[in-house]
Amino acid sequence: MKNRNKLIAIAVGLTVMLSGVTFTHITAATNSENNVSVSSTSNIGNFGDIAISPGGNESEINFTWYSSNSKATPMVQLALKSDVKGTCFPTDKVVTFKGATSIGNNGFTSNKVSCSGLVESTQYVYRLGDGTNWSPMYQYNTYKSSSYSFLFAGDPQIGAGGDICKDSAGWVNTLTKATNMFANSSFLISLGDQVNNGKELNGGSNEAEYSGYFAPQALKSLPVAAIPGNHETYGPGHNTHFNAPNLSDKYGTFSAAPDTGTDYYFTYGNALYMMLNSNDMNEEEHKQFMQDAIAKNPNVTWKIVVLHHSIYSSADHETDDDIIQRRNDLPPIFDSLGIDVVLNGHDHCYTRSYQMKGGQAIKNQKVDANGNVVDPTGTVYITANSASGSKYYEIRYPGVNNNYEAKKEQLHVPTFSRVNITSDSLRITTYRTDTMTQTDSYSLVKSYAPHIATENVIDEINNLPSADAITINDQNNVQNALNDYNALSADQQKLVSNICKLTADENKINELKAQAQTATQTQTQQNAGSQPANPAPQAVNTSQSTPAKTTNVNTAASTLPKTGEFLDFNLLMALGLVSIIGGASLIIFMHVQKNNKKKIKL
Repeated sequence: MKNRNKLIAIAVGLTVMLSGVTFTHITAATNSENNVSVSSTSNIGNFGDIAISPGGNESEINFTWYSSNSKATPMVQLALKSDVKGTCFPTDKVVTFKGATSIGNNGFTSNKVSCSGLVESTQYVYRLGDGTNWSPMYQYNTYKSSSYSFLFAGDPQIGAGGDICKDSAGWVNTLTKATNMFANSSFLISLGDQVNNGKELNGGSNEAEYSGYFAPQALKSLPVAAIPGNHETYGPGHNTHFNAPNLSDKYGTFSAAPDTGTDYYFTYGNALYMMLNSNDMNEEEHKQFMQDAIAKNPNVTWKIVVLHHSIYSSADHETDDDIIQRRNDLPPIFDSLGIDVVLNGHDHCYTRSYQMKGGQAIKNQKVDANGNVVDPTGTVYITANSASGSKYYEIRYPGVNNNYEAKKEQLHVPTFSRVNITSDSLRITTYRTDTMTQTDSYSLVKSYAPHIATENVIDEINNLPSADAITINDQNNVQNALNDYNALSADQQKLVSNICKLTADENKINELKAQAQTATQTQTQQNAGSQPANPAPQAVNTSQSTPAKTTNVNTAASTLPKTGEFLDFNLLMALGLVSIIGGASLIIFMHVQKNNKKKIKL
């Protein structure tokens, strides 16, 4: 009898344990649906100074943010906006990218993640996290790369006005108005001096200024290509707040402030952007960097250089010794490399130069009926004014234009500029933020680049799946794009900046055709020997089951596990209920047995 009681007790114990485990599992499965809202709300402080930066090309973007967690692996989850249901992030249809961390300002952790495989003209959503804690859901849109626009802004220099809140408000106002008016901008170029230096604050940190710089909500969906200015050299922070692509490992290093990073470049459509750390005055290094970048991207139409220190400007810095040295050293290099446009800041006063070559203004340019400079000779230099209003410099010689000044003005109002680029044209338009009216406009056209035919081919190639997602069913589309490319003139073909994608797709199609031919030969040999037990599987037409523009996201997302499904929940609930009833039955049975024994003894 004692042994029997022991067996019953063991059974009860196991039943209770099983019911406890089952309940825990059910609770975990249920709460998995709520992790997004709970964790993103309770840990919002782990996602500060959020910044998106352009990747190496239009199919890539980079993320950076500050957090207090230095041990977790940073992650970005990216999904199609069309997969969002209500306000819930579509966790079952995401692609997850992982990155790395470093130490940033004030002991915070800088998180950097790079994402690839984006498709143009597509709406995405993303969230940042570490696998446990997640940020709110944000939106990011891609646009056509054959014809697009971007913004550029000079010297927000948050803190320079002596009031961080006021400077930040000016910067927020500028970006809010700019992005509301031009919602389809592909990215923003920030021309240095994003912050001041922090010396006006106790402790000397510039982190409060960076928080002011990242205050505009627009920066959570607008990539920023930033360069360091001379005020970034006063304290740490620049390199840990921005995730620049193609950073040089040897050119553009400023030894006095290594945290400012090095030269870097990226491409977007048919333009090459070479971003120089002009705190480094070793101009031969910059030349070598630009030569290397151009050699890697020989087919671009537009070559744009971005640096903080002004070359041709009109205000306080115009006669600085270091500016004069740069004015002597850099333009000959730009001339030799065929640079089209140079964008810079530093002088807090708007200046547009004439087309400059050999240190001289080339005023005898061909201009069409619309005022466009056709097949320009030389380089145009633009110096931007303050984009926040934190500080303005006065024109040194007002009312008189020197040899390089085509236009100069000090409005004492924050300004920004918009650049529109097609295969054959580049237009720069500047706006004042109080009235949002144009203050200057300048346009270049290259006549040997018939834009309609070229842009059609670029779009046709962009609409093809990437090489890792292409199937044999896409061979006609690939062949059509190849035929259209071959029909272009030699000059037009040079403007097709995404020809590498077409080549990769063509190679993949040839590889798939070779595999199919080998499989057919093998099947024929098997049929000749003996009838196979199972017929060969039919090829799946993935290009029809998933649209080309969503292949990269949906293919990867379809392999992600789903948790908290209805079937799993009900099955676990049933098991838990059965376990609890079983345990209760055994307890009742033991109690009845004990009472029966007492009655027998009586």
